[in-house]
Amino acid sequence: MRTAATVPSGETIGSGRRHAVVVGGSMAGLVAARVLAAHFDRVTIVERDRLRDGGAHRKGVPQGRQLHALLARGRDVLEALFPGFGRELEAAGAVPISVPGDFLTLTKAGWLDRRAPGWTALSASRPLIEATVRRRLLDLPGITLLDGHEATALVASRDGRVVRGVTVRRVGGLDGVFSVDADLVVDASGRGSRTPAWLAELGYPAPEATRVDPDIAYATRTYRIPDGFTADWKAVMLMSQPPTMPRTGFLFPIEDGQWMVALMGAAGQHPPTDEEGHAAFVRSLRSPVIAEAVADAEPVSEIRGHRGTTNRQWHFERMRRWPERFVVLGDAVCAFNPIYGQGMTTAAVGAETLDACLRSRRRPAGDLDGLGARFQRALARRNADAWMFSTGEDLRFPTTTGMTAGRVLRAQHHYLDRIEAASTRDPAVADVYVRAFGMLERPTALFRPGLVAAAARTRPTRVTGIAPVPPRRADQAASGRRGERQPA
Repeated sequence: MRTAATVPSGETIGSGRRHAVVVGGSMAGLVAARVLAAHFDRVTIVERDRLRDGGAHRKGVPQGRQLHALLARGRDVLEALFPGFGRELEAAGAVPISVPGDFLTLTKAGWLDRRAPGWTALSASRPLIEATVRRRLLDLPGITLLDGHEATALVASRDGRVVRGVTVRRVGGLDGVFSVDADLVVDASGRGSRTPAWLAELGYPAPEATRVDPDIAYATRTYRIPDGFTADWKAVMLMSQPPTMPRTGFLFPIEDGQWMVALMGAAGQHPPTDEEGHAAFVRSLRSPVIAEAVADAEPVSEIRGHRGTTNRQWHFERMRRWPERFVVLGDAVCAFNPIYGQGMTTAAVGAETLDACLRSRRRPAGDLDGLGARFQRALARRNADAWMFSTGEDLRFPTTTGMTAGRVLRAQHHYLDRIEAASTRDPAVADVYVRAFGMLERPTALFRPGLVAAAARTRPTRVTGIAPVPPRRADQAASGRRGERQPA
């Protein structure tokens, strides 16, 4: 792995006209760097963690041990940026899952119809996905990884109008701060981003922020899949049933013949991390399918809890002034409740948006004036659907803070309840439903005439027991793992 950790203290690097710096080496930073490599001669990534080869967990991603999902839209973007990415990830151990064919999903209204064609997911741990992207990125010319370092401030013109680079220091080192000059600085440092403080240091007003908190916590454990286990599914999702049942459970296969089981509880009903409490929480879910599957499975990890799941959006797009040659993306702009699996995909879409903004410029090469403000506005538009989906669902719980569900949102909830009910018995509705979930379709697709008609024919239902599992298409059933263990 190439690094630039030997840059001497006090030396300025990157003084050319075509240099971009990315703050943060997680998924958002990696995909941003890949996009920038097509527009700049050199790209430097500044990452606080020491990054080792392979898929090791790291301190800078506290949620890294929790379940992650790469939605269909995100996989498409990564495949375009890194041709053959999906094939490489699968070779490294990722498990292909047909959604919904292999994906047993208990919605609020019942079991999702698995006959829909849907899309194919690759299920893997967050470290494996990130390591695969990082390896592909560092194979490109002009990419430098400055790991074990942190960006401490923006370097800007005297009036604060133009960002010229960042100051950097080695984490835990005794050497001093040095500057890294850049033609463009990208903050992709996640929820812990210091951009609001950096803007204040340059004399900019505080950005507006919106927070929606459903008070969710996670508890995740990894199990070894029992030898000889068979079922007609590969993954399970048991969704909550607001407002009275705020518990959710996921079971996904990952690399090395393992299951990752993630429990989530909203409205203060947080999953315990002790053995007895964890087992009781699994049994309390709306179906026993996960509890029965792990009953004979060997745990291979501790039970790890996680908080910090608030939806938070910084409204940089509303600022009247914005420093030139500086952009912010990923969780540093808009962070979601992770239960909906949108984080890595919205990061990929953000990088795609940055690429589009750079390609659409009519100014001479090297003139980046106006790019930053224009990108933040475009990114806000691209994030709007995911934000609406995440916060709209979270506002079904009356204990959610930060916003309330108004009349329009309550009407949307009533309509979507009908769509969800229709998706349990109509594969055409289920297909659009899962494509919208995978961000292959905008949420407005759920309001197409055919779906409106289906919703009108369907009464909203509330499943209180274990619903019968709908059939899969014959070709899906033949390709999946079938056997004796099937949910009631």
